[in-house]
Amino acid sequence: MNDDTRKITFLNRFSYGSGNLIGSGALAISAAWLLYFYTTFCGLSVFEATLIFSIATYLDVILNPLMGFITDNFNQTKLGRRFGRRRFFILLAIPCMIVYPLLWVNGMNFWYYLTTYILFELIYTMIMIPYNTLPVEMTKNFDQRTYLAGSKAMFGKVANFLAAAIPGIFFYAFSGKDSPTPFLFTGITYATIMVIALILLYCNSWEKAADEVEDESTTGLIEGIKKLFLDVYSTFRLKTFRNHLGMYLFGFGAEWLFAATFTYFIVFNLGQPRTFVSEMNSLSSICQLISTALFMIWCAKFGFKRPFILAILIVISSVIGYVGIFYFNMPHITWLVIAITIWFGLGTGGVYYIPWSVYTFLADIDEVLTGRRREGIYAGAMTMAGKLMRATVVFILGIVLSYYGFQSGTHDAQPDSAISAINGVMLFGVCGMAIVSIFFTYRMKLDKSTHAQIIAELDRLKNGGSKQDATPEIRKLVKELTGFNYDTCFGNNNVGFKSHK
Repeated sequence: MNDDTRKITFLNRFSYGSGNLIGSGALAISAAWLLYFYTTFCGLSVFEATLIFSIATYLDVILNPLMGFITDNFNQTKLGRRFGRRRFFILLAIPCMIVYPLLWVNGMNFWYYLTTYILFELIYTMIMIPYNTLPVEMTKNFDQRTYLAGSKAMFGKVANFLAAAIPGIFFYAFSGKDSPTPFLFTGITYATIMVIALILLYCNSWEKAADEVEDESTTGLIEGIKKLFLDVYSTFRLKTFRNHLGMYLFGFGAEWLFAATFTYFIVFNLGQPRTFVSEMNSLSSICQLISTALFMIWCAKFGFKRPFILAILIVISSVIGYVGIFYFNMPHITWLVIAITIWFGLGTGGVYYIPWSVYTFLADIDEVLTGRRREGIYAGAMTMAGKLMRATVVFILGIVLSYYGFQSGTHDAQPDSAISAINGVMLFGVCGMAIVSIFFTYRMKLDKSTHAQIIAELDRLKNGGSKQDATPEIRKLVKELTGFNYDTCFGNNNVGFKSHK
């Protein structure tokens, strides 16, 4: 059955969403604790620790578009035809989850931690690039894609809860600030969860039939490499994708920077135990689960622009509230932090959900521009850009904290200069990036209505309609979404790779 006739059941949505236990959970644990683990238990300086994140991510940036390119063309191989051009890599990743606990072994040197983190980043990319293309493979329906993306986002919040709760359980079981054991047990437990999620995902998802996939194979290695780089570069020529990247990179960048800084802020600036960090992350994830459900319904009915701006504003106000607790020396810190964390969680759910929901419609706009289906390339380009942003913000965080005297290996206190730097990163770094994301959101023209018009135009042309019969309204819309005139779209341009076969 093709994607128009195959029914997407609750089990399909559930299984697809469970894949984000890897995407959000592994990242949430790493964002909240890995930097702290490296600098507190492994003897690494904050510069060395952030350098690990940066080196691994910059190397992985090369793999992201390559992975997208490979999955777009893997149907040309026997393995791709047997196991699926996307889903083969999800199957392959199942035994590779053994690498995750190795991240949390203390007492090793810099090169061990760098190597294990690089390995996990490569495995993570091998999963997430094909995973993100599956909604587009499974259905063309706007609502079904929205709800698949919503299921992914909902499981992202479940993952965030588990990522916060599991370390907290082990912190209580192995009490004492100087025990690294909870981190290793967290790694083992979460690796098991990820294996189960990958099995569910592989068994209950599907791809387009082989005869529905256009053959874009190349005649040789050099032509294949040329196609890869031309196609990745060409994604940035799509106007909608550029604006979407602005939303995604600066919105997620703000969240990544917050996550990397929050543990330090709670432990050193507010003087709270690390168990409190775990509790607040758990509380935030519960609130995100609720808000994601609300944002999913809102976006499915009315689009994403206003919901995303509201979500970002909630995040900005929350960060200001956290820092305000410190500077105004407010009483009842615990209850104030709890209240702000609830408010923060209600916004963060939208910040995480909406950009990846919008992604599922980008390939349709690209089809108008290029006349091709390039879901994998867009997943690779988007993930590549995201990892570049994440590596950059974490590396800059390390430089800032090192410059202002952050001391590794201490469990209790930091110098005043480091405390001020943590506050500055929260206030100016997180809020500044969030504001930039609002700017790009205002520039977006893609929503439910415009997407429906684009799909209708594509269907009209596929059914034998003439380009000359396009209405002035659709011509204007195509220009707004692609940045190109209507007559130069549908492959009548130099965007992307052009086969000479």
